[in-house]
Amino acid sequence: MKNKLTALTVIGVVLGISNVASADTAAGVMTVSATVGEACSVSASTMIFPTLTPFANIDVMTDTAGSLIIACTAATTPLIWSDTPRVLTGPGAGVVEIPFSLGQTNATVLTNALPIIVAGEAIAAPFVADGTEQVVPMYGLIKAVDYTDKAPGLYSTVITINVNY
Repeated sequence: MKNKLTALTVIGVVLGISNVASADTAAGVMTVSATVGEACSVSASTMIFPTLTPFANIDVMTDTAGSLIIACTAATTPLIWSDTPRVLTGPGAGVVEIPFSLGQTNATVLTNALPIIVAGEAIAAPFVADGTEQVVPMYGLIKAVDYTDKAPGLYSTVITINVNY
């Protein structure tokens, strides 16, 4: 009796499968898409000038030492700028300021070449945007005439680096 029951179950399953296979079907087409947006990211740590020695009477230059990193999606044209005032503030009575300039090379820092007014005056990024992080050099300069008469102590500021793409 068990063998007959098993055989009937197997026949029933086979008949059930054959009924599914012979059913009518309809198909439709579904479009699938995704858009990759344009994007950039900027990260930076501290730019540190060496100790300013008032009696040395020399201009002091430093760089970001690889700490300014920008990544932009492929096929974008990144432009770098900052509208932050280039002034370090420090100790003393009232607000004591030391102006400085920024540029992408030793030579351009002399002219404060990182635009500060509007994005339309931005400089082109020194890399091809491909979605990977790129180290962007940035140089800072403090002229001797701007610090020789300042009180000793720490002077600092925060600069916002903007990237249009």
